[in-house]
Amino acid sequence: MKTVALALSALLCAAPAVAEPKLIGGSESIPRNAVCAGGQLAGSASAVLNNAVAETGVSSFTGAGLNLYAGLMNLAAQPGSVTSLVAVSKSTGTMALAWTAPGLDGFVGSVPNGFYRIDTSSDPAHVFDPTVYVTEFATSVVPGAAQYDTLTALAADTTYYTRIYLADARKMAAETSAPGREATFANLPAAPVLSGVSFSSVTFAWALPNGGAQGFDLDASSTDFGTLFPGGTITSSQTPNGLSVTLTVTGLAPGTTYFFRLGSLNWQGQSNFTTVIATCTLPGGALPIQNLSLAGGPLAHQIELAWSNPSFLNPAGVMVLVSTTAITAAPVGGTPYAVGFTFPDGSLVAANAASTTYAASGLPLDTTEYFSLYSKDASYSYSVAVSTFFVLDLPPMAPAGLSTQVNGSSITLSWAPVTSSLDGTSFRSPLAPTAWELDHFNIYRATGIVNSNWVLVGTAPFSATGFTAAIPSPDFDYFYKVVSLDAFDAGVTDAAMAADTLGSLYVVDSDQVSRFQIPPALAATVLAGGNATGNPLLVRAQDRVQDLGGRIVKSVQWSPVQSPSDAAAAPFQLAAPNGLAVLHYDIVSGQIVASGAKALAQGPSLKPAVVAGDAASGLGAYWFNGQDYTRLYGKVDPSAQTVQVQSSLLGNYQIRSVLRDAGFAFDLSGISNKALTPNGDGLNDTVVFTFDNPKDSAFSGKIFDLRGALIADLTLGPVANSLMWDGKSNGRVVPRGVYIYQIQAEGRTFSGTVVVIR
Repeated sequence: MKTVALALSALLCAAPAVAEPKLIGGSESIPRNAVCAGGQLAGSASAVLNNAVAETGVSSFTGAGLNLYAGLMNLAAQPGSVTSLVAVSKSTGTMALAWTAPGLDGFVGSVPNGFYRIDTSSDPAHVFDPTVYVTEFATSVVPGAAQYDTLTALAADTTYYTRIYLADARKMAAETSAPGREATFANLPAAPVLSGVSFSSVTFAWALPNGGAQGFDLDASSTDFGTLFPGGTITSSQTPNGLSVTLTVTGLAPGTTYFFRLGSLNWQGQSNFTTVIATCTLPGGALPIQNLSLAGGPLAHQIELAWSNPSFLNPAGVMVLVSTTAITAAPVGGTPYAVGFTFPDGSLVAANAASTTYAASGLPLDTTEYFSLYSKDASYSYSVAVSTFFVLDLPPMAPAGLSTQVNGSSITLSWAPVTSSLDGTSFRSPLAPTAWELDHFNIYRATGIVNSNWVLVGTAPFSATGFTAAIPSPDFDYFYKVVSLDAFDAGVTDAAMAADTLGSLYVVDSDQVSRFQIPPALAATVLAGGNATGNPLLVRAQDRVQDLGGRIVKSVQWSPVQSPSDAAAAPFQLAAPNGLAVLHYDIVSGQIVASGAKALAQGPSLKPAVVAGDAASGLGAYWFNGQDYTRLYGKVDPSAQTVQVQSSLLGNYQIRSVLRDAGFAFDLSGISNKALTPNGDGLNDTVVFTFDNPKDSAFSGKIFDLRGALIADLTLGPVANSLMWDGKSNGRVVPRGVYIYQIQAEGRTFSGTVVVIR
């Protein structure tokens, strides 16, 4: 209404109308017979306005020297909000929603030729707005009418957040909407089988469904859930989580036919039932195991099974059969079987003890392992089998030897062939892997390397060793990474290195801030011909939370490994101290705390170490040299909450609380070793002098003999704030003895002695 009032004022007078705007359906915004003086309506000038819900019209106007043509002016109507939103039915991929139609003004007035806008997302942080929607359709509604719509193409066992907005014919939409929060059904349990029947219980087994589930339930009914005749009891059993693969209903009557339905649960406890299966309980003997669950340790190549044993007369343990093919054999009652016995189908007796767990180790990856378990009594009467299967899978190794080449508006990413799993286990046929081993590569792009929002920009087949991607703008730096995926694609992948359009390589820690950057001039180090191993390299980051506590507030390890073996590439060092190690620290309530302590109850070992305002003088970087942690100091950036070190060294870095001077500082703790043995064996061949240089002041260093003669100039060490000596003068190893070092900076001289031993 305000827009209309101002527009009419501009037409009728030189100044705005004095009357306040009114809501739609109220009195006119401008008086019918207003008097204007000094630029306003004057004398007998008058305007007659006709009001309606959707429009205002000027039917006549008379005034000194002014002409106004009659016509209609539209008013923007805003329909009411949807006040409740529920799901009336759902499946694994659809959800039928119901709500009550609002009106043009709240719940007053029909909305002809209107529109509904529906916005839905599985992201709980999704920002809803009436102008953002996934679908829009025409409608005409009467307030209070029941409304329905079905969302399709949804993911199973996924929570969707939904809002629905009503708009009028001009597409003026309601401000807000009641939120909907509903989960689709989980997929049905895969390959369900009736795996055990006793006189009072029945056990089902299945494989985990695609997309997982929050749990499973099994119902039993002696009347086919009322289909055969009314009455009868329904007995139910439910798993505590979504990892179980067997379920038993107990308390059944012997010798009775029961009908069963097995379902998977979403977080709302809603079940997606599968087909009803019937069986008859036994008249009475050994009862099958219950509550079978299994867990895999792919890195350990191990599977662990756990179960509970039922009560029956004279139990004598559980026989476990294992095989890499489906088990079809069954034990013969009255026959004992020793561990190691092989049945005709190839299944092996792996255990026979009165136990509730079994672990199989040394298993191959990407191979289906089958298990059948039989309870037995002292007379070797065997229960029915409880069976399951499992596949140990590791994601493929991330591409090693990553390199880039920029050509105008495109970048070409290249990498070494991927022929092994994350732990270095070689594919059975490295040049032709199975889809379980390696299926394809995903290529992602981001606009920043810190807290990156990676966007998929392309895929490449398993055989690819390169991909060319577009660069959106040559004026900005973009970041790319290549991720190896197998057919499981369960969201677990080996951490990939990243590269930018300037040629740098990055290894980012799980906190999405801490990182090691290899500059373009040294990026070839990861190529097969660029390092001493002769193999392409992959560098991974590992957050070492086990190191935290006391003075240590952050610990991260950057580990170079060789492809395809995953063997450590040690020792490893860049050719110059131009790499950049960046470590992030956390702040809680103005205190610097151990990394990740935001989510932990701070115990004695995680007490705040430094006040956030004192970070520049109270934090320093340390590096593990294989025996001890050496202080590297580093530059503190309080705004980014990071400590940075220019370095040629990978390995384990830490942020610790430490007292630092405001200017150049050096002490004996900055000497790597007091004795040199420059014989080329890699042990104490050099001495490194590390100092604090917060002002980036110029520095230099020299070595003298005891007579004061100059022996050598110190050269730049492995980090930017260090110097080093290799025990040589003019390229020749010096005689054994005591030598004097001098380091100068900011008008100060630091000196001491080192010993050369030959």
